[in-house]
Amino acid sequence: MNAIRLLFLVAITGTWSVASHHAFAQDVVTMPAVQKRIVVTVSAPARVQATSNTVLSAPTAGIVSGLRILPGEVVRSGQTIAHLTGPMVSTERARLAADLKSAQIRVSAAAQAAAIEQQKFDEQLSTRDAVARAHAELDTARQQFVAAQAAARSYTSLADIGTTEPGVVTAVNAADGQYVSAGQALVTVASARDLHVVANVYGSDAASVTAGMKGVFLREGTDAPVDVAVQRTSWSVTAPGQLEVWLDAQPGHSLVAGTVGTVSLTASDDKRLAVPSAALILDGGQWWVLVRDKGGNHRRRVVPGPSEGGWTSVRQGLAPGERVVTQDTYLLFHQDFATRYQQAD
Repeated sequence: MNAIRLLFLVAITGTWSVASHHAFAQDVVTMPAVQKRIVVTVSAPARVQATSNTVLSAPTAGIVSGLRILPGEVVRSGQTIAHLTGPMVSTERARLAADLKSAQIRVSAAAQAAAIEQQKFDEQLSTRDAVARAHAELDTARQQFVAAQAAARSYTSLADIGTTEPGVVTAVNAADGQYVSAGQALVTVASARDLHVVANVYGSDAASVTAGMKGVFLREGTDAPVDVAVQRTSWSVTAPGQLEVWLDAQPGHSLVAGTVGTVSLTASDDKRLAVPSAALILDGGQWWVLVRDKGGNHRRRVVPGPSEGGWTSVRQGLAPGERVVTQDTYLLFHQDFATRYQQAD
């Protein structure tokens, strides 16, 4: 009697399971892949900088004097921002001054000798060759004097650290009174010319950024956006997944070196093939959808693109009009998991 009851319960359970399976299959919700405008906005922190910065270094060893400038300050072209002093600088200046004085004395002596030789020639007490040699020695002395003069001026200019173009100080690597060696970096200046907005974008946002995209740069503390456009992009070698984006200000807009803010870019709003975002399934590091046809559900690998308002564009894997499952997608995707599962040995 108990065996009969058990068989009866098994039959009822099996009938209910099959019926519920068919009911579930009939209740599958699908949507077709359609052409849709997907507008994507990418926002990221950004800064204004020149293509290359100018590093002002110590041309000779010495002690820094008069360095009062701070990061963020604006400098003009030709502005002296520091001097080099100290025993080494004083010794070199004294040596160059002595060389200049010696050269000046040689010029005076050579000029006097040439004048005497010319007078002797006029009195027929010397030869033309002697006069020519005296004038050649005078020319040599004058050339040495010019060289000594240039060396003295050059060293004076070396001891004065100045800017070559306008810009904004971004870094100060030395302090007033500090001893520095020749070639040591003192100040870094971001040029006020050839400025760009630079932003770092990551993840799916990075895949959406392309050259020519337009957007705005909003400087921190202001409400006046600057129209910008992507000039170029490059993937970082040191930070995987980081895209460095360089943008130019559009005509009629200007940038200020060293400023920071937020850049917002709008991707192209051309129509793209799209499906509801709920249809996408992430499995094994790949994106999938369940394509529904008369034969049932079929797995299809896809390459998704930008998303907006519950819709995601599909770059590869679907054709217009194909219907995809949009409800209980993960449940249906894995409903035959038991048949594919293999127990470990």
